[in-house]
Amino acid sequence: MKLKLLSILFLLGCSLSWAYSLQYHPLLLKVSDKKGKTLAKALDEVYGDRIKVKDGRCYFFEKQSRGADLEYEIDRCHMEYSQQAVYSQADRLNGIEIKGTVWIEGNSYRTRPYNGKWGEWKSTELFSGIHWVNRTGYNFEKRNGEFLFKPTPGIRNIRGTNGYVSKSKIKAIQNGEEAGIVIQESESGKIVIQESR
Repeated sequence: MKLKLLSILFLLGCSLSWAYSLQYHPLLLKVSDKKGKTLAKALDEVYGDRIKVKDGRCYFFEKQSRGADLEYEIDRCHMEYSQQAVYSQADRLNGIEIKGTVWIEGNSYRTRPYNGKWGEWKSTELFSGIHWVNRTGYNFEKRNGEFLFKPTPGIRNIRGTNGYVSKSKIKAIQNGEEAGIVIQESESGKIVIQESR
């Protein structure tokens, strides 16, 4: 009977941990806003389609200043965070209950130009936080019961991997060479596809 109960509890625990495709620190699963939404769920929505997670690896396209976008593959990716330990009187008066930084990192990564070949794997175990905070991070705070997020500069350069559209295709559609849809790039770096009228 005890073995059966332990098996059920183990399966239940596994199913709960599979609710998110990305690994979250327990704190991010516990802290919730005034509507009951956890910080992990809010982050899931904030990242949206920017970062694709498959088989424990994260993928995203980073906009480059010159040439094709660079695709990243991060092995054993997970959500990391640092929480501010000391809060000022002003923070408390402003209703700030918790604040810090969250980012996605892993132990190794590799890159390739869009439609190119993957480079060699590189280790980030010694400098993972430094390397990834700016690239994939958000500063966050819980203020008056609501989560607020401010993207780090690097994440503004990330495009979503779902329905990725190349720059040449965008130009072709905007110039009227292809019919049916209009594609625009939003300020967040996401590509917005709208039906033409």
